[in-house]
Amino acid sequence: MENASKALIIAGAILLSILIIGLGMFIYQQAADVTDSANMDAQQVQAYNAEFLSYEGTQRGSAVATLINNVLSHNNLYVDDPSRQISVISGAAPENFDAPTDPVTRASINEVKDTVRSGYTYTVTFATDSQSGLITQVGIQRKTSSGN
Repeated sequence: MENASKALIIAGAILLSILIIGLGMFIYQQAADVTDSANMDAQQVQAYNAEFLSYEGTQRGSAVATLINNVLSHNNLYVDDPSRQISVISGAAPENFDAPTDPVTRASINEVKDTVRSGYTYTVTFATDSQSGLITQVGIQRKTSSGN
């Protein structure tokens, strides 16, 4: 009887050890997934930015309105992650602009959108986050009739 109780204790200890090792592996995998999703490689950054970069430079007002609609849709996808949202400003975007920590409001983007007219041409510029390389801001500046 004494040998049987020792065998049960040993079997329980082995099962408990397997459970602890399994739990440790699960926690490690969860942490690895978080760090993998936080650090994007160059191809992922390029693919992320590609949707918007085709609008860079001189654009007609209708193309600028389409760009702003794309930004609004994009921000809706990342409503829970403000660092992936893109703001829109009137004027030229700076070269670097840190990722937002607060959500970008639809109203702030619509303010700029309301000033865009299809009969004009605009210069579209982009600001990127210096650490991630992701586009964080779109600058829209109307060109004057003299070409500026």
